[in-house]
Amino acid sequence: MPPARPNAAASPTVETDEPLPEQAALDSDSRGDDPSVEAARRRRLVVGAVLAAALVVVAFAIGVAQAVQRHAHTVATDAITAAALDYLTAIAEGRGDDASALVPVEGEAPLLTDAALADAGRIQAFRVEGVELDGDAATVTVAFRSGQGPVEHELDAVREGGTWRLTTTLAEHVVLDEAVFGPLPRLRAIEIGRDRGTLLYPGRYRSEPYEHGLVSIEPMMLVIDGDPRTGITPGPGSGSWGAPWSVPTAVLDGAPERALSHAVGCQAADSCAVPAGALLVPGDSRGFALADGGAVEFDVPLQVLSGPADGPSQLWVGVRASAGAAGAIDWQCSDPVGLDNSGGVPVERDWGACA
Repeated sequence: MPPARPNAAASPTVETDEPLPEQAALDSDSRGDDPSVEAARRRRLVVGAVLAAALVVVAFAIGVAQAVQRHAHTVATDAITAAALDYLTAIAEGRGDDASALVPVEGEAPLLTDAALADAGRIQAFRVEGVELDGDAATVTVAFRSGQGPVEHELDAVREGGTWRLTTTLAEHVVLDEAVFGPLPRLRAIEIGRDRGTLLYPGRYRSEPYEHGLVSIEPMMLVIDGDPRTGITPGPGSGSWGAPWSVPTAVLDGAPERALSHAVGCQAADSCAVPAGALLVPGDSRGFALADGGAVEFDVPLQVLSGPADGPSQLWVGVRASAGAAGAIDWQCSDPVGLDNSGGVPVERDWGACA
């Protein structure tokens, strides 16, 4: 009996070099062999590399620009700080002439000098707090102590020709009202604050004693902080409004005597408001005020006793004392007056020789 034929389905696979249909289909993809596809792929690689390189260049350029900007900011800040410290150092060391050369001021400045600062209590603990830049302009904040405590100022600066310089001075324009302040203080024979004012660098200044007519002006301490909005601060020993001043005893004692003598004289001549036959008694008030040229003016009260049935009334006699020749005192009087409608002694007086 012949041998059985093997089942075709169970037959072993015959190895051959021919690819399977599926593999043949994959291998037959024509895109892998298309030159245009390969070229596109290469172009994409080149463009990616170029973009990456460009990003690196831009990032590097930005970094360089930022570094240059930071360096320029640092250089400018250091230059402004140095200029401010040079200025503060000059004032602190009493080199007023150098300080005025660094930051000029407008107008006459006879007390912004080395000589004026020589005896002053100058600024201490000075420093630069910060700098704000705005192109070729800047603001620098400085601080120091000037006798009454810490002080801060903002000073302007500009860049010209590559160099930074300050444009705001610390010299304070001191203006004093003599009618309120009283006798003006003097420094190196210069009255501080008269007319358009006087420029002074921050510090503590002791004014000079001097004679002003019949008035003796005592020294006082002036504290200048460089800020015109704060005015000046009288130091210890100063009067409540200004420099302490005094009047000779002969003037203080002589004013009531002149007032009584003048009232009695005009009463006798029937030329004033003193009732005939009334008894006049000087009051206790010694109020006085400083007048022009160092003269002193008094309003001397007098008690008027007319009779037993009448109560006492009061009149005021104006007395004015001024310096005469050879140390003498010149006296003037105004006639006795009562109080005005406002309850005060009339300000306007007609001065004449005392009776």
